Amino acid sequence: MSERTWSAKGWSAETRSRLRPVAVTLALICAHLLITLPLAYLLNVWQDDAYTLASTSHGLRYAIHQAVFFEQNAPFYFAVMALWRIIGPSYVVARLFSVLCAAGVVALLPALLRRYLPEARPAWIILAFAFNPFLIWAAVEIRLYALVILLSALLLLTYYDAFLTPRPSLRALAAYTLLCVVSAYTQYYLLALVAAQGILLLPLRRRLALTRFAGSVVVTALAFLPMLRLLPQQLSGFRASFIAPSTPLVPAQALAEYLLQFVLPLTAIPHHHLVYTVLLLMAAAGAVTARLRAPARPNLLMGTMLALDFALFALAVFAAGEHLIIRHAASLFVATLITAFSVATLYREPVRSRAVVILALTVFASSAITLAVTYRPLAKIGDWARLTAYLESHEQPGQPVLVFEAENAVPLAYYYRGSNAIVPIPTAVDFRTYNVDRFVLRDGAQVATRIAAIPGEHRTLWLVTGRYCHALNIDFGCDVLERYVRSRYRTLATRTFYGSELRLLQRAP
Repeated sequence: MSERTWSAKGWSAETRSRLRPVAVTLALICAHLLITLPLAYLLNVWQDDAYTLASTSHGLRYAIHQAVFFEQNAPFYFAVMALWRIIGPSYVVARLFSVLCAAGVVALLPALLRRYLPEARPAWIILAFAFNPFLIWAAVEIRLYALVILLSALLLLTYYDAFLTPRPSLRALAAYTLLCVVSAYTQYYLLALVAAQGILLLPLRRRLALTRFAGSVVVTALAFLPMLRLLPQQLSGFRASFIAPSTPLVPAQALAEYLLQFVLPLTAIPHHHLVYTVLLLMAAAGAVTARLRAPARPNLLMGTMLALDFALFALAVFAAGEHLIIRHAASLFVATLITAFSVATLYREPVRSRAVVILALTVFASSAITLAVTYRPLAKIGDWARLTAYLESHEQPGQPVLVFEAENAVPLAYYYRGSNAIVPIPTAVDFRTYNVDRFVLRDGAQVATRIAAIPGEHRTLWLVTGRYCHALNIDFGCDVLERYVRSRYRTLATRTFYGSELRLLQRAP
C-alpha cells in the first residue's frame, strides 16, 4: 500500500510537471487576449484598416484584384479576409482574424523554444512575447502583419522538423512546402527567411535535407510564377514616389533599429535613443563579466538564421529600390526575440537562468510602459469615431467637410453618416491604382477648384486635418493649405482629437 501511494504521488508530481508549462502558456495567451480583444473593439478604424475594409468588402475576386493592383501587395491575406468577413462586415470581425493570428504565435512558442532554445526556461520568454507592443499592434491591425508573424513562426517550426531534427518528418516537409507557397503569396519579404534557411543547410552537408529543400523551392517557384509578371508593376509604383536607398547600408541601418525596438520597445518615451544606449552599455558590461565567470558553448542556431535573413532582407530592399518601415520587418520578429534570449546560452547555470529572467523582465517592463503610453487615448491615429460623432452633432446642412491629407477621407467616410459632402484635398483616392503623389497639395488653386465644384454657397465649412504632413521624402503641402485658409477664412471653432483636428471655417468678407 505504501508503494502504491508513493507511485500515485510520483505520477501526480510528474503530471503536474508536464502540465505546468501548458498551464503557464494558456494563462499568458488569456492575458494576451485580455489586452487585444478589448482593443480590437475599442480602437477606431484608421487609414490602413479602412483600405483593407474597402478592398475586401466586395467578394473574393475583387479582393484579389485590389490586393495586386491597388494595395500593391501579394493577394493571400486579402483573399482570406474577404472570405473571413462572410462572418460579419464589421471592423471588429475583421480585426478578430489578426487577434487570433497573434494568439497563435504565443501558442507556438513552447514548441519553437523546445527546438531552438531548449536550454532556457520557456515561461519567461513567452512572457516577453505575449505583451510585446509590436505583437499587440499587429493583433489590432486589419492588415497582414499578424499573419506574417504567424507564418514566420510556422516556417521556423516546420523547417526544424523537416531538415534539422535527427529524424526528419515527411509530413513536416509537406507542411513547410505549403507554408513557403502561402508565404510567397502573403508577403514577399518572407522569402528572405526561406532563403536564409536554405543557406543555413549548406555547411551541415546533409544531402537528403538539401535535396528536399531544393524540392520545396522548386514547388514554391512554380506556384509563384503567376505573380512574377506583376512584381515589376508593383515595385515601380513605389519607386516613382519614394527615394530609393543609396546603398544596402541604408536599409540595414533601419532594419537594425527596428530589431532593437522589437527587443526593447521604448520608442514611446522621450529620449529613447539615450535609454537604448545606456541599456546596451549596461548589458555589454554585464555580459562580459558573466562570460568571464561562467563561460559555456553558446546556441547560435537562431542567431545565425537571423543574421542571414537580415542580410538578405536588406539586400532585397536595396535591390528593389523600396523604402522600409518597421511593419515591413514583421517576418523577423519571432527570430529576433528568440535570438536575444539565445545570448543567455553564453553562460553556464545558474547565470544562464538569471540572464533569461533579467532580460524577460526588462522586455516586459519596457513593453508595459510603451503599451500604457500608446493606448492611453484608446484610439488609433485620427480618432475618427470620436471626430465624426462630434462633427455630426454640430454640423449644419450646406457645410461641406474638407479633408487633408486626402487619404484621411477613407477612414472618416467609414464612420460619417451626416448629410454634407466629404471633399478630399487635393483629390479623392482612386481605388483603381494607388499613387501617393496625387495627394500632394502644390498650390492654393487646387483647394479653390475643389471648393468651387461643391454645389451651394457654403459660406461655412469644416476642415479636417491629420497629424502627418510628410511620408518619408514626400511633403503633402500642409503649409500650402494653411496659407490658403488664413487668407480666405476665419476660424469659428477648433476641436483637437488624437492625431487629427477639426475646424469650423467661415469665408472672410
